[in-house]
Amino acid sequence: MNENTNEKVTEESITTKEFLAKVEEAAREGAKQGSKGRRGISPLEMLKTVILIALIAGVGFMVYRFNRFTGNIQDLVQREEPVENRDLTLENHGILGYTAADFQEAILGDSKQLKKLEVFTTDISGATTLIDTGLGNLKVFTKTQLMTYKGSVTYTVDLGELDKDDITLDEETKTVSIKIPHAVQGEININEGETELGDVERGLLSLGEISITPEENQQLQSEARKKMQETLDAENTIGEADRFAKMSVWEIYQPIINKVTSGYSLKVDFE
Repeated sequence: MNENTNEKVTEESITTKEFLAKVEEAAREGAKQGSKGRRGISPLEMLKTVILIALIAGVGFMVYRFNRFTGNIQDLVQREEPVENRDLTLENHGILGYTAADFQEAILGDSKQLKKLEVFTTDISGATTLIDTGLGNLKVFTKTQLMTYKGSVTYTVDLGELDKDDITLDEETKTVSIKIPHAVQGEININEGETELGDVERGLLSLGEISITPEENQQLQSEARKKMQETLDAENTIGEADRFAKMSVWEIYQPIINKVTSGYSLKVDFE
């Protein structure tokens, strides 16, 4: 009994010693790694890193300067368009250069910014009579009321699509001609805040006011727009808008032509 007990104690003691030995060895390894981490990069390695960074920065700066230099060289040798490609030649000195004017570039550059130019806006109104009949559709129960809608419409000219073919030059008459599209009518906008309601006319036995729903009001506005459009067509308002389109374009581009060169006038036509 005692011998077996002693053997077990001896085996357990040996196992414990081995375990403690391994723990101590692991602790020593950890201490070594920690010591290396605290020491960091050696001075020689630091110097190598600094030199490498300096070399990379130097190469980058040289590449930047080289690109700047080659860009300047390209600017020095780059040639302008030949004189025959310009709209108007004022003086031609051959190899010594020339003086010319470009109307197309000046006009097209401005037209891209203007795009849709508002040339004309007009106010218009349309009226309708509301009728509310009563019992048996008898006039004595009928109520009527005049409703007047007020709106406006704007006409535009799209200058964004102009190209060089739309601009021509006549040196004999010193005229720059430009062809523009016709004016285009926009949507008729009704201002509900300006809608006017007349007095209600009642039959002898009619009572109350005339009331309409929002849906009915939309229907009335739609019909009012149709009447307004008929009025615009009958009065040839689009023709008036075209007249203002010519005036507006002339007022914009004649000063530009004057800046390019003096003595030339602008003529505006439609495509």
